[in-house]
Amino acid sequence: MIVMSLIATVFFGQAATADCRQPDAAMLAMPLHDFDQTPAGWRSLDAEGCEAVGANAIARYRELNQEALAGEELGTLIWHEGQLRAAAGQTEAAIALMLEGRHGESDADRLYVDATVAFLRQDRVGLLAARERLLALPTPDWFAAAVERYKVNYPDHPPPAWPLNRDKVEGYIACFDQPYREAYSCDAQGNAQ
Repeated sequence: MIVMSLIATVFFGQAATADCRQPDAAMLAMPLHDFDQTPAGWRSLDAEGCEAVGANAIARYRELNQEALAGEELGTLIWHEGQLRAAAGQTEAAIALMLEGRHGESDADRLYVDATVAFLRQDRVGLLAARERLLALPTPDWFAAAVERYKVNYPDHPPPAWPLNRDKVEGYIACFDQPYREAYSCDAQGNAQ
């Protein structure tokens, strides 16, 4: 038992936390939207120190539902698993997952992936270059209408700004020396949110 605990600690890059909630069969059988986008799915497992449990739940969900998942749905799950692995300190696994779906993304999303991977590799030059390319993207014609729809559907939230995910990239730069979890929620002044 002690050997298994040590193996889990080494494999996951962190000590196993006894308080981590584990996925159950009902969670793994949820419809994709519920599993990926609601607090009842994998997000209920995403407590600090439990990121590997959430990542493993997503991997298991993908395995169990591989025939039903396709395209953007699969890409979103892979990205979220990558984010959790990054937060768990499983950097190489996170990078591999994040790069897996990069080719099918929009220009803005590809540059966000590039910035995230550069951050994880501690490549400040690559991160700054990805940000410059992201900032140079022209605003697409459809964006203004999408912002208006967002304002109607989510009046209590700030509307998205172009380029998408700029705030995350600026946070990576401001909190470059912090772990992924902190840098992801860092504002441009270097303050964790």
